[in-house]
Amino acid sequence: MRSTLVLSVLAAVLVASAAFAAKPQTATAELSSLAASGIIGSADFRADGDGNVRVHEQLSGLTPGAEYVSVIYLASATCGSGAVRVEIMQFTANNAGRANFNVALAPQAVPAIDGGASITVEQGTTQLSCGEIVVQ
Repeated sequence: MRSTLVLSVLAAVLVASAAFAAKPQTATAELSSLAASGIIGSADFRADGDGNVRVHEQLSGLTPGAEYVSVIYLASATCGSGAVRVEIMQFTANNAGRANFNVALAPQAVPAIDGGASITVEQGTTQLSCGEIVVQ
């Protein structure tokens, strides 16, 4: 299934950061609108002591009822240009054009964001919003 593939890809690329995290690691991203989409938001990442990663996203400016996908691009902080594309979650905007969700990723899926990473909101192959993931 798609989530298994996501976890496998992240595990191969990202497990090293869990080994270095003596304390919980956090990161954030402020997503800005691309191509006048109007989609903005934020994403928070927190690795707990067991290496699990909790991702929380809040988005607005979405088309009500439309489907989107949240994607992390690894190995580059430039929006949507990383060497590895990892789909985090597919979601549907609510009637107010907003989305607010949490995703828990297993220890094998800890993002190795030290080398740079970005997060995008996409529809099909079109990137509509993007932000650099910044380690706290």
